[in-house]
Amino acid sequence: MNKYLEKTKKYFDKLRDSKLSPTNLSDDTRKLIIGIIFCLGIIFILTGHLIPAIGEYEVGEESPLTIRSPKSAVVINSEETELRRELARAGVEPVYEENRSAFSDTMEQLGQTYSIIRNFDSETENIADLNYELNFLNHNFSQEELELMVGFSSYELDRFEEVSEEMLRNIYNGRVASDQLDQVNAEIEERLIDTDITGNVRDLLLRFIEPALVPNLIYDQVATEELRTEAGNQIEPLTREIELGEIIINRGEEFTAEDLELLDQIGLNKSDLSWFQITGIALYFIIVTLIMVYYIKGYQPEIWAENKNINLIQILLLVLFILAKILTVFDLNLLMYLAPAAMVPILLSVLLNSSIAVAVTLYITLLLPLIFGGEFSIAALVFVGSMVGIFSVENLNQRNDLVRAGFNVSAALIVTLVMFSFIEPAYSAIDTLTIMAIGLLNGILVAIFANGLLPYLESLFGLTSSVKLLELSNPSQPLLRKLLVEAPGTYHHSVLVGNLAETAADNIGANSLLARVGAYYHDIGKLSRPYFFSDNQFGGENPHDNIKPNLSALIIKSHAKDGVEMGREYNLPPDIIDIIEQHHGTNLISYFYQEALKESDESNFNEANFRYDGPKPESKEAAIIMLADICEAAVRSKNFNKSNHNRIEVLIKGLIREKLIENQLDNSELTLKDLNIIAESFTRILTGIYHQRVEYPEDIEEEMGAKKNGKNK
Repeated sequence: MNKYLEKTKKYFDKLRDSKLSPTNLSDDTRKLIIGIIFCLGIIFILTGHLIPAIGEYEVGEESPLTIRSPKSAVVINSEETELRRELARAGVEPVYEENRSAFSDTMEQLGQTYSIIRNFDSETENIADLNYELNFLNHNFSQEELELMVGFSSYELDRFEEVSEEMLRNIYNGRVASDQLDQVNAEIEERLIDTDITGNVRDLLLRFIEPALVPNLIYDQVATEELRTEAGNQIEPLTREIELGEIIINRGEEFTAEDLELLDQIGLNKSDLSWFQITGIALYFIIVTLIMVYYIKGYQPEIWAENKNINLIQILLLVLFILAKILTVFDLNLLMYLAPAAMVPILLSVLLNSSIAVAVTLYITLLLPLIFGGEFSIAALVFVGSMVGIFSVENLNQRNDLVRAGFNVSAALIVTLVMFSFIEPAYSAIDTLTIMAIGLLNGILVAIFANGLLPYLESLFGLTSSVKLLELSNPSQPLLRKLLVEAPGTYHHSVLVGNLAETAADNIGANSLLARVGAYYHDIGKLSRPYFFSDNQFGGENPHDNIKPNLSALIIKSHAKDGVEMGREYNLPPDIIDIIEQHHGTNLISYFYQEALKESDESNFNEANFRYDGPKPESKEAAIIMLADICEAAVRSKNFNKSNHNRIEVLIKGLIREKLIENQLDNSELTLKDLNIIAESFTRILTGIYHQRVEYPEDIEEEMGAKKNGKNK
């Protein structure tokens, strides 16, 4: 994997060095450009479902693609709802107003008809006059019918009137509604069939009765329509729930009216953008993002100062939101609980710090629900899972702890999801088991993504996680094994420096793990020429005795540069390489400097040749290692009684004061209080290392085969 990481890193280094690369821009300009791209990307993810991708279609057209619902929604089945409302309206009885004088009015008009016919004198009057009088009673008879009337005898007219009254009395015992007169006339005709009146006379009698009918029930159209409208409105719309990602229509199927109506309600069958919704979501996102930027800039300045840190946060957020968007494609609504949101805070906690991880958790909690239709439950899930993940990696000791963090997230999500199933009792037992399985799978995905992405993120962004540092501290690491075999003195010196640096860093609140691991590797450059350093000479011949002080100084100070090159060759993290480069600052190589002064003319003597190239320590950890390196070597080289606490303390404080006066600690942000704590830490540890030991009795020494009697073991 290291080979692929190195290739990726070289690619990005090449891109960075390109003249066309945006990395040649100023930090603020580059940060602004990348920030705008990030914002546009997130806004597109949050509002993509509001952009019409379908257009307008008509019934019978084939769908050019499979259309899925971009959100969960409750839609109305208008066709079925209208059918039910029509049935409800049809079931409302018509409203009538009762006319109690209907029968008497009818008989009165019919009596006038018979009276006109009785009073007609065919010998003196014209038949046209008869027709004229009958027209006033809404009668319109043919010539043949008028001639037939004229021939009726008084007996026949009396019989007609008697039959009419009897029949109408029976009719008016029932309904004679104004909107049902045709039915009443049909009933009269049937009743006339049962009388002794036949033929044309019966038809003529029916013609007498029809215009005279007065309804006893007057249809009230206004009142009836009001009742029917009310009955229709009382029918609740028939709805159906559309799940997120549910297929509306498959590719190649013809659109039905119901399909198009469904697309209209979801907002897909249209050509206009939902500008109000898009604007609202965009403004909400910008407000939340500006608050986040203000927090990082004001309360996390060390993170804001490095563009790589901001870029890391942006990329992780984009990855998470893209994964969440992919989940919306599937039909199962419960899959939204599968979004591995906790991986982002976990990675940020490991690579940056837990404070920024908590802030990003709140950021995700506020924004991620927008992808899933504003579901509150997903917000609660993100918050609980992410916070548990952050707590789980607070004391990260090995890469397997990320797996443990993933299972902790699973447990928290399962409990939270079950709690929601209690709050919403609509969930069935199967649904509850399903969401428990999803909670477990979510934590597993978090562990997989966190473990898988961590080494690549470390390499691409030049960040050093505690996991990487712990791996580098393993004595089986190739460089440490090489150091132990080829430069054992330097190895043991580095271990002692590591103990000093770790304790001091822990006491002043610096990164103790980085200090310890950085100390292990700070002198790896000595592997190029191990025997030129006193650590590895073991009382043998000193090669510096045979060369000039100038060359000796060049060899000594080159171990920092050689260490940097070796660190890059072995893919050490940038923080470790910085410590290797800075652990001597611009210190003077005093021994060879003094030797050179004895042998040369001071007028042409250049002191810079006897100083390390630097730079000076730029972090607390690098400065601590510089001081630990000097103090350990000085105490070890002194011939005074090393069990004397005061002598060691005076020596250490003097060395620290000397570096402070030489301005070697100016860029490290160490305070005077920090330096006092460091001095106390070094004194306590070195006194413990070089404490007075108890002499063994001579007889035990003889049994052990000691060669020097009376010496401490």
